[in-house]
Amino acid sequence: MLSHPDLPLLRQMAGAVSQVLTAAPPGSFGDELRMGADGTPTKHVDEIAEKAILELLPAGLDVVSEEAGAIDHGGERVLVVDPVDGTTNAVRGIPFYCVSLAIGKRTLADVEVGLVLNLCTGDIYEGARGEGATRNGRPVRVRPQGKQRVVATSSMRPEETPSRAVLRSFGASALEMALVGAGALDGYHHAKPILRVIDVAAATLIVREAGGVVLDDKGGDLDLPLTLEPRFELTAAATRELALELRGAS
Repeated sequence: MLSHPDLPLLRQMAGAVSQVLTAAPPGSFGDELRMGADGTPTKHVDEIAEKAILELLPAGLDVVSEEAGAIDHGGERVLVVDPVDGTTNAVRGIPFYCVSLAIGKRTLADVEVGLVLNLCTGDIYEGARGEGATRNGRPVRVRPQGKQRVVATSSMRPEETPSRAVLRSFGASALEMALVGAGALDGYHHAKPILRVIDVAAATLIVREAGGVVLDDKGGDLDLPLTLEPRFELTAAATRELALELRGAS
C-alpha cells in the first residue's frame, strides 16, 4: 500500500465520482449541457463527476480540469482532473471508462501522486513518486517482454503492426496506460496529437513508477506543463525499445 499523504484525498474524490455516476438517472450521461473549457460539449456524466470532485477540494490547491478549466487558488500545487476519461464509452454503455486524478506542481515530470479508478470494475491504480505503483493496493510492474505483444493503439493500421503484436483500441487513454503499468498491456500508442495533460497525468506517473516509459513524438521522455493548452501524442510501453518500435511503426 502506498503511503503518500495525498492519496486519501484522491481516493475520496474518486469514490465520490463512482457514487454519483451510480446514482445518476439511466440514459442521462449523454445530455449536453454547455461547452467545456477544453472546447468540447460538456455532457451530464462529465458535469456531475467534476462537481463531485470539486466539492471535496481543499483550500490552497489549484485545479486544471476538463470542464472547469484552470482554477487558481493561489496554491503551489495543482490537482489535474479528468472527471470521466472515456466519455463516449460511458454514454454508449461500453464498460470501459475511468476517473483520473493527479497532483503536481508545474509539469508532468514533477507530478507527485496519481490515481486512476476504473468506474466499471472498481479497480484502482495508484502511483506515488519514489514509492512505486499499485493495483488495488498490490504492487505492479510492467510485463516482461515475451513472444507476443498486446498493444492498445489509437491509429495504427494493420499493415503497420510490429511483429508479434496484437492490437486493441479501448477509448480511455488513462485506463489503457494504467493497464500498461499493471502488465495487462505491453504498450499504448496514441499517434494523433489530440491528447491533453488531464488525460495522462496520473497514468504517466503510474507507468513510470511501474518500470515503464512514456515517450513524446520525438522519442524523448514526455514532459509538458500542467495546463489545458498542449495537444500531443505519446507512446507508453514496458520498455524503451518497444516504445520506439511502436513509434517507428506509426
